[in-house]
Amino acid sequence: KVLLAADYSQIELRIMAHLADDPVLKKAFAEGLDIHSATASKIFKVPLEKVTREQRMVGKTMNFATLYGQGPHALSRQLKVPFEAAQQYILEYFEQFPKIREWMQKTLEEGYEKGYVETLWGRRRYIPELQASNRMIKSAGERAAVNHPVQGTAADMIKKAMVEIDKASSACSMILQVHDELLFECTPKSVKEVAQMVKSKMENALKLSVPVVVDLKIGPNWGEMKPL
Repeated sequence: KVLLAADYSQIELRIMAHLADDPVLKKAFAEGLDIHSATASKIFKVPLEKVTREQRMVGKTMNFATLYGQGPHALSRQLKVPFEAAQQYILEYFEQFPKIREWMQKTLEEGYEKGYVETLWGRRRYIPELQASNRMIKSAGERAAVNHPVQGTAADMIKKAMVEIDKASSACSMILQVHDELLFECTPKSVKEVAQMVKSKMENALKLSVPVVVDLKIGPNWGEMKPL
C-alpha cells in the first residue's frame, strides 16, 4: 500500500478573504500569488519581487496573528522585535487590508450582541467569556469570537469532504484527519485516480469567492511524501 495525503492550501486565510470580502487579499489568491509575500509587500510597501526572506516571515506571522487575534505584545515576542515595531506592523496590516478589520469588528459586535458567533454554514459557538469581568478571560473570548467563523468553517468543510469521499470510493481507506489534511492508504494502482477524486471533493466541499486549492502528496510512509 501507499499513503496519499491531501492538504488544503492556506484554507483559513482563504476563508477569511471570503468572509471579509477583502479585495486585496482576494486578488492575491485569484492570481495564485504567494500570500505571505503578497502581505509582506503590502506591509513594507515594496514590490513583490523585492520581498526579502525576513519580510516574508513577518508577512506570514501577520497573516496568522490576524486569524488568532494576536496583540502587539505577543507579536513582538514572536517576531523578536520591539513592541513599537509590532504595533506598527499591525497598523500597516489593517491599513492595507481594511475590510478584514471591518469584518473582525462586525463579528465581535455580533458576538457581544447575540452571545455566539457562527461558521459560514451556521454552526454556532457560544462565547460566555465575552461577559467575564476578568480582562484576560474576556480577551480570550474576543479572540475565539473572531477565530471561530474562520477555523470553524474550515472544520465544517473538511468534514463535508470526508463524507463525500467516503461515499465515492472504496479503493482507498481514510486513516487520519489532521486539521486541514486527510491521509489515505491506497493500493498503488488506484492511487492516482483516487487522488483526483479526493482533490475534487475537497476543493468543492464549499464554494468560496476565492479559489480553494488542495495539494496532494504520496509516499511509502508519512515522513517520505513527495508531491503528486
